[in-house]
Amino acid sequence: MDQQLQTISLQVKALRQQLNELMQTSNSADAEIITASSTLSTQLEEYAHTINEKRTPSMRTF
Repeated sequence: MDQQLQTISLQVKALRQQLNELMQTSNSADAEIITASSTLSTQLEEYAHTINEKRTPSMRTF
């Protein structure tokens, strides 16, 4: 299972990079697509962070 999570984490990182490149280089992307891509990138970042926390539990105090 750990290998699968690592693979997903790498795929998420690659997808976020592609989204960032698209937003910076695409002349045809309208404001709605840019906003959606930015939102998706943020969600993917949170997802990757959650995966990494599950792989390496941290000492958290509540």
